[in-house]
Amino acid sequence: MRIAIGAVLGVQGGPARYAGELVRALSELPGDHELTVICDRAALVEDLGPRVVEVLEVPIRAVWEQGLWDQKLHHLLTRRHYDVYHGTKGILPIFPRVPTVVTVHDLAVFHQPATFSWLQRFHQRVLVPWSVRRARKIITDSHHAQQDLCRTLHVRTEKIAVVPLAASATFHHEGDRRDAELLSEFGVSEPYVFYAGTIQPRKNVELLVSAYTQLGLPDLGLVLAGRCRPGYRPRFVAEPPHGVRYVGEVSDHALAALYRHALAFCSPSHYEGFGLSFLEAMASGCPVIAPHHSSIPEVVGDAALFLRDITVEELRAALRTVATDDALRARLRAAGLRRARQFSWMETAKATLQVYREVVDG
Repeated sequence: MRIAIGAVLGVQGGPARYAGELVRALSELPGDHELTVICDRAALVEDLGPRVVEVLEVPIRAVWEQGLWDQKLHHLLTRRHYDVYHGTKGILPIFPRVPTVVTVHDLAVFHQPATFSWLQRFHQRVLVPWSVRRARKIITDSHHAQQDLCRTLHVRTEKIAVVPLAASATFHHEGDRRDAELLSEFGVSEPYVFYAGTIQPRKNVELLVSAYTQLGLPDLGLVLAGRCRPGYRPRFVAEPPHGVRYVGEVSDHALAALYRHALAFCSPSHYEGFGLSFLEAMASGCPVIAPHHSSIPEVVGDAALFLRDITVEELRAALRTVATDDALRARLRAAGLRRARQFSWMETAKATLQVYREVVDG
């Protein structure tokens, strides 16, 4: 079975990590499958295993090209023979002439359109529904995302396979000798609360910053990591308040160190299709503060201090509770490690390979 996988790897975030880890795990599975990876940056594809037979680069030269990237693959899929093509970021090329699978991580653009740039809104609201109709099979990360697809885009349940994600092996709770050096490079000192993810309106990072500044715990810092959504650069990034440190995009090893040494991880996101950062935090032994909505309870189980509402008051109370309750942090840490062990990229790959076989077998 010849499989082509479209992967935008050069834009930091959950979809990029998903694509990279999925390819790595698929390449380690036994079977008769061969993988061709079509990506925006071939330099990011390395040591992905024996079943990756070819890497084709289709670069993204400007931010506005991100939405059109999938449409640049048409000639590759037309001229070469593949048994199935998998679009890993919610969109398929128009008329690919090959059976297709598409992974739709979430439908945030339909529920919170104002939190996206106009260009993102345009291309996703047009091309995601088209791709969902065109695909032979749809993969989602959670049951919440599956139900959302059924309600919002009127997709039949049987067309959707729910395949959860996992934390990469980089994220573990065992300390690394370079941790102190990495934290020092970023000017980060313990104790601190940590946020990791794209800085964009629906993540409500500004509420977290406001809650922190009102906390009145001068020895506690707040560290923010992640790229800013194009066209969005809030004031707390450009001019961080006292105690707040924005470190921008960081490597996976640095991110793992920041998780490991944080007092707690907090992401007050309004909407998630899965919530990979929560799982990475738990795998790193970091206590988690999380909203109780969308897919997040599926991911964290009972291993989080839940927010009843996403407000400054709720966030301030949760931060104070975690910062002052040693026993609670220990319980959350242990529960998080247990929960994270229930997710595996190899299981993700096995379930995904089964979807490919269903599509190829008709």
